[in-house]
Amino acid sequence: MVLIDRYGRPLLKLRIVVNSECNFNCFFCHFEGQGRHVPTLTPDDIGFVADAAMKIGIMDFKLTGGEPLLRRDIVEIVKVLSLRRPKDLSLTTNGFLLGELAYRLREAGLMRLNVSLHSLKPERYAYITGTSPSVFHRVMDGLLKAKDAGFSAIKLNMVVTKVNVDEVDDLIDFAAKHGFSLQLIELMPVGYGEVGFEDNYVDLNTVVRHLAERGRFLGNRVDLHNRPIFNVNGVKVEVVKNYMNPNFCAGCTTIRLTSDGWLKTCLYKPPSIRVWDLIKNRDLEGLVKAFQKANELREPNFKYDSVKGHGSRRLVNIRVRLRVG
Repeated sequence: MVLIDRYGRPLLKLRIVVNSECNFNCFFCHFEGQGRHVPTLTPDDIGFVADAAMKIGIMDFKLTGGEPLLRRDIVEIVKVLSLRRPKDLSLTTNGFLLGELAYRLREAGLMRLNVSLHSLKPERYAYITGTSPSVFHRVMDGLLKAKDAGFSAIKLNMVVTKVNVDEVDDLIDFAAKHGFSLQLIELMPVGYGEVGFEDNYVDLNTVVRHLAERGRFLGNRVDLHNRPIFNVNGVKVEVVKNYMNPNFCAGCTTIRLTSDGWLKTCLYKPPSIRVWDLIKNRDLEGLVKAFQKANELREPNFKYDSVKGHGSRRLVNIRVRLRVG
């Protein structure tokens, strides 16, 4: 059984925010982990959530944060989820601790990695991430260790801003050298990203045109957000063109579980359904119903809506400012 929301979108993926802490301070951080210290679910709690999610057809899990590798039990979390035999199990990280954990994560059953790499220039990388140039070299070492650990797929995440848009081709060439794929992500006006948004924002349509000239369009990724994919120099380049893009939202197949036990229907929206007690009490039926209710609440953040009395259509931006603190 797969749940379908009011807009005909299937619910296929669960993004699990495992913590709220991060050791970086990226100037565009959208605070998916709330940006504050909160109670966290245990590995067994997360496994129980996966059991409920799989009953409604969710077979794809991504671990994120905060910075998920800061959790001392992150390998155990991966093991618990891997035992459920999901279709896909991935993790997004800034890569700082990847060198220490790559082999253990792979042995635990992690299938794929997303590693944030917003620049290949140490000084610029330090500026973007709020760290130091030495951190860049540590992340690069972690990436190579992850490659040696035998992950089937490693994807680089690059948030494109006016600070680093000139490095898109460099990141493509770097990915080609190491057999990685690349995900170009549009800046979002959420969290820190809302501060100075107009000064930093790059419309990824301009990047898409460049990719089309340099490479070959492979089509849209239809299982997640209708993302255009290109083959450039042998590298699969995926474009997350999210802002003011109803086509992107029309393809959303994801729901989020926050580290303090809430279901969240969209990154732009506040948490919607509290499930902490359901998880702690191991109320499987209640948790399944909570997922069903959350799915009923899902709606595109950016969508076209008919204008009464007119033959045209207008873009409606359903934007909610997330509280940071």
